[in-house]
Amino acid sequence: MCSVLPQHCCDAGLLSFEAATPTRPVNRDLDQEVRYAMNPLPGDLFARRLRQERERLGISQAELARRMSVLLGTNLDATAITRIEQQTRAVRLDEAVTAAKALGIPLITLISDSYARENEAEIQNQLAELALAEQEWERLRQKIHRITRTVQQLSAEREGFRSHALDVNPETVGGYELDPETQAALDARMRDVRNKPAGEVPGPGS
Repeated sequence: MCSVLPQHCCDAGLLSFEAATPTRPVNRDLDQEVRYAMNPLPGDLFARRLRQERERLGISQAELARRMSVLLGTNLDATAITRIEQQTRAVRLDEAVTAAKALGIPLITLISDSYARENEAEIQNQLAELALAEQEWERLRQKIHRITRTVQQLSAEREGFRSHALDVNPETVGGYELDPETQAALDARMRDVRNKPAGEVPGPGS
């Protein structure tokens, strides 16, 4: 946080939202009003969002001051909340963090107008990623199912040949035996298939 603030503010511990931004001029023309409305200063934005969230939650200034006092371990008067919301008093960083905790909301919602939009955009992105991942999983699931069926068919064919050889010429049965490692892997896979509900593909290492 201090990396974006004047160093003397951080060194002195006088950290406030207004300390990092120019003081809003008292006399402004219409163009200035429009610019400030489009790009509000951090202190302006915090004051407005604090009031909006407090009123949305139905919490009075006195109640917010009480909650913050408990969290801060100091006595914060309700008039301090009034002055913060009216922008006649700068808010310290610890007060901003505590205000968010007292309201039960993320601090970012008090210092960003775009948080909700950014959050929604990220949710949409993640949902899109999830849909793609599910499509990929379904493709792989079907591939695993096809391969498993092929292995079952080949194993059944081999067992059929082995049984026939046992009946016709037992001395040739050894030619139809799998090596121990392959047989163990096949037995394990077939055991997994038998233990899975119908249509469910066993995952790797199941």
